[in-house]
Amino acid sequence: MCGITAIIDYAKIEPKVEDIKSMTNLLAHRGPDGEGFYIEGGIALGHRRLAIIDTDPRSNQPMHRSHLHLVFNGMIYNYLEIKEELSTLGATFSTTSDTEVILAAYNQWGLSAFERFNGMWAIILYDEKEKKIICSRDRFGIKPLYYTRIANRIYFASEIKAFQAIKDWQPKINHTRLMEYLAYNMSDHTEETMFANVYQIPKSHHGVICLQANDMCINRYYDIHKDEQNDGSKFMELLYDAIKLRTRTDVPLATTLSGGMDSSSIVSVMANKMEYKPTTYTLAYPGYKLDESNFALKVNQKYKIASHLTTTTEEYLTQHIDSLVYHQDEPFAGITVMAQSNIYENINRDGYKVVLGGQGGDEILCGYDKFSLGYFKEKIKTQPLVAITEMFQFQKLRSFDVAGALQSIVFYENNKRKKFVAWYILNEKQDSARFKRTQENDIFEMSYNLLFGLGLSALLRYEDRNSMSFGIESRLPFLDYRLVKYCLHMNSNLKLKNGITKDILRKSMKDIVPDDIINRNDKMGFVTPQNEWMNDRKDHYLKLANNALDQMPFIDREKVKVLLPQDNNLLWRVINTGLWISKFNVTA
Repeated sequence: MCGITAIIDYAKIEPKVEDIKSMTNLLAHRGPDGEGFYIEGGIALGHRRLAIIDTDPRSNQPMHRSHLHLVFNGMIYNYLEIKEELSTLGATFSTTSDTEVILAAYNQWGLSAFERFNGMWAIILYDEKEKKIICSRDRFGIKPLYYTRIANRIYFASEIKAFQAIKDWQPKINHTRLMEYLAYNMSDHTEETMFANVYQIPKSHHGVICLQANDMCINRYYDIHKDEQNDGSKFMELLYDAIKLRTRTDVPLATTLSGGMDSSSIVSVMANKMEYKPTTYTLAYPGYKLDESNFALKVNQKYKIASHLTTTTEEYLTQHIDSLVYHQDEPFAGITVMAQSNIYENINRDGYKVVLGGQGGDEILCGYDKFSLGYFKEKIKTQPLVAITEMFQFQKLRSFDVAGALQSIVFYENNKRKKFVAWYILNEKQDSARFKRTQENDIFEMSYNLLFGLGLSALLRYEDRNSMSFGIESRLPFLDYRLVKYCLHMNSNLKLKNGITKDILRKSMKDIVPDDIINRNDKMGFVTPQNEWMNDRKDHYLKLANNALDQMPFIDREKVKVLLPQDNNLLWRVINTGLWISKFNVTA
């Protein structure tokens, strides 16, 4: 896990050392263990290293193999298996790193090498022989890679803040994307960012720059298509292997543990099946209903695992909000993101550099209540009476609006695009570029949209920036591509049954995860007392929002001010946007 940068000058003018170095220095938090640079002709590569596999300096980057030059952020979990295959084909190796395996794999198989990787990655590879640059991002976008073009140069970086070092970069607002965030809490759902002219290499895509043509072509290399449903018989085998692969490390490893099914399953499988007892880190809010630490502690007690509790306070928020806004690069959903950052700060304090977490389980196993709608759309086509009966079973277990669900099924086509808000002033071009949801006729399509469209991408940004701001590599077993594909094709009844979410995970974890967790139906997510804090000091937060609005001439101030006292989420987003505009000096 690292921070990477690159400068490509189409005019073949060699970038200065200070150009690439100043960009890379702004990512020092991502790689505290070393730095390296490569400059040749119009190409410059920069790297900050977080040493996880083969910590010896021989594995520093940029790494070179004949005509290939590489900077890489992430981890290829199956690198040992690929290395063994390459060795039989004649490849030789001088390190024990996964980085060298990437170079050898590309040298052997070209672009198709990436389809063999099980991992998370953002890669910039210069093929000096073919005169082209390869930019690749992992299947689900766990690792970030941004780019912007200024004059004859295209710049790449792991985080947008690195572009601040570019002399001619002028940060401006992308109003379509900022409106979607402010009005609907939507972010990271397209290749655009809230900065105008700053883009992401999309997940599951390669970018290929042909230096002779001075052009970049971006192509998709991975997708998941609908297929026959499976019976779930390989689920536990795939989950176990996904967890096992992600314990490969040459440095200390810990886990986050919320007390929900996903993180509890990871920790319990490690302790029960692998005899690996990782130290766990848990959020705790004594006295609040949202406190889940008592469930997490049941896992710790069952397996006699060391536990560390973190309680994020409003005082901590006040002291660290400026830093968090900076590290996140773009506005974020809420104070929950701060709590996650607080946990990683404590993990770093204790000397851990690798952490396993449960992100992705909700998306592939129907963990959100919204999946019930997709389930019923699917069911009502063939078994309408059964579907309606199950709707009422869902209603008994959780707050579920049967009438609203039926209405949504009938009138879905009318709701594919969010309604326009009158208080954000967009021109016609900006309005026409607003995000439009794709159809969701069943739970496959709902999972697909969360993975590849609106949903998971924002959570992965929070995860990446929070962990990497403290030099920690976060690994996510539920996003193993084999497990994801298998779960999306599982019979729907294995994921949702009689109002119970993640049914197959609960049954697979019987006698492994404590029963009190398996039998929980009160999904909370990663929550904080945000509403309580804001309600107790509403005048304070309204004042912050009022100051933020001073920087937003594109907002109809009077219209939005009426909404703020009753909507803490909007109140937070306005405050956050004001802090972001100030921190990055973004102009309208």
